[in-house]
Amino acid sequence: MATLLRKGSKGKDVKTLQTDLNKAKAKPKLAVDGIFGPLTEAAVKAFQKANPPLKVDGLAGKNTLAALKAALSGPTKPAKMDHKLKTKRMDFELTGSKQQIWVRQNWDYVYKTKGKVSKWTSKEKKDFHIETEKIIRKSWGGKFVLDVSGTSDFAKYFAGKKFTVFFDVDPRKKGKHWTVFAMKIPKGGSNVSKVNWGKQEITLDTEDLQPANKGAGDGVKMDVAAHEFGHAIGQPDEYKKSNAFHHHKKSIMNLGNQVKKRHAKHLVEQLNKMIPNTSFSVKSVN
Repeated sequence: MATLLRKGSKGKDVKTLQTDLNKAKAKPKLAVDGIFGPLTEAAVKAFQKANPPLKVDGLAGKNTLAALKAALSGPTKPAKMDHKLKTKRMDFELTGSKQQIWVRQNWDYVYKTKGKVSKWTSKEKKDFHIETEKIIRKSWGGKFVLDVSGTSDFAKYFAGKKFTVFFDVDPRKKGKHWTVFAMKIPKGGSNVSKVNWGKQEITLDTEDLQPANKGAGDGVKMDVAAHEFGHAIGQPDEYKKSNAFHHHKKSIMNLGNQVKKRHAKHLVEQLNKMIPNTSFSVKSVN
């Protein structure tokens, strides 16, 4: 193709230019006649304006032709497909090839007893964590589906594609995010389970591993461990009358088990710090 096409140019190179401009959604669609007229010039200017830093001069020169070719070949694959972000209360791992985001927390367990119960055995400790993580993964894992937008190569490459969020909780002291007080209580007993966001402390008990009827209605039960985990990813209680979503009784942060888009608010705020010029938002909840 000629290195410079302009108003008045004619021939097969102009036809190629007109064809490519049409593929790039020229409006109005150009007649592919090989004549560089006013409409072709206007289409070149519109493309240049939409693709800075091209000079908007209506001349199809080397830079404009290269940008047009790149636009038609699709977005550039980002040099870095995987990203990590460490925060005080959780770590994020994004894997571009799988379009997955893992939110990982390290829990340092402190085992306690209340009432007439036996001491914790090694097996009971292991089983408590396994069951707690099962509840968390069932309630939260794979629920949030995120969109990507922005001006980065990463955002352009993944535009229109979806990222799914999963959760992992590991029992470890090194690099801990949370201290977890696991309370062994009598079967059918009660204890106040809670999360202290500021101190990074979680309190759970052995009865939290059973679904509980908290009054959501229609037989809906709450998984208390999943509810408390919601606090550990940044969500407030919604059963309080002062909360705007107090009427959503079946919400997992209220009295039920439903995960809503709003429950990813803190996660999205953190993810939006991960990659420059890249934003995530919740597209849907599975």
